[in-house]
Amino acid sequence: MDKIAVIPLRAGSKRLPKKNYKSFNSRTLVEIARDKCLAANIFEKVIISSDDPFFEELVNCKEVEFIKRSDHLADDNATTDMVIDFFFEELPFCESILWVNSVSPLQSIQDIKNCGVRLHDPNVDCVMAINALKQHCSISNKPINFNPNSPFEKTQDLEPIQRYIYSCMGWRRETYVKHRNQGFKGLFPGNMALVEVSTLAGMLIKYEEDFILCSKIEETFKERKINKARVRFNKQELAGAQKFFTNLV
Repeated sequence: MDKIAVIPLRAGSKRLPKKNYKSFNSRTLVEIARDKCLAANIFEKVIISSDDPFFEELVNCKEVEFIKRSDHLADDNATTDMVIDFFFEELPFCESILWVNSVSPLQSIQDIKNCGVRLHDPNVDCVMAINALKQHCSISNKPINFNPNSPFEKTQDLEPIQRYIYSCMGWRRETYVKHRNQGFKGLFPGNMALVEVSTLAGMLIKYEEDFILCSKIEETFKERKINKARVRFNKQELAGAQKFFTNLV
């Protein structure tokens, strides 16, 4: 049975209209997610799914497919479990589904691969990408990982808070479908693994300022890679020139 990556997206977005259509440094968010899933090289299929058939144009090879979702699975009332139910019905041949979030464009290929590989562990039924925060945290003014009556702990000594970041989350068919058929109302049945991923993977695009910030970060990383490549090339040129003049002598 196949291991599937699914990139779900909606045509509409209230907080950032048309975010999945916008150019993010020459590519759309969907194209970035698609390319990284393919580069991870652990999936038999990469599925793009939307209520807008426009995104079918992003199918660029035999490993990529498009599945159209009905309008009721793309409106504000659609929940993640409803969408996952739909995917397992539409993809009866798949062993597992890794949901790869297009609004996390800075997650790395390795982030996706780590989540997918962990999902394929026979002792794991579902996964969630997390960031581990070693910071003093409270809920409703109540400390949850430190004692306010003790000396103020160093952050490196704190028990980390495991923050769900949703860049990737996944399920194994057998466990998920079985529990849902038995009336399970939650989203993560069975043995759940929390996979720590990069801090950048936790930067989700919800608003215009998120889009601008993430695009600038990606642009900066690209420039640094180019500059490093130039330095490496110049060093090779210099070494070649030194060898040439040495031979002349």
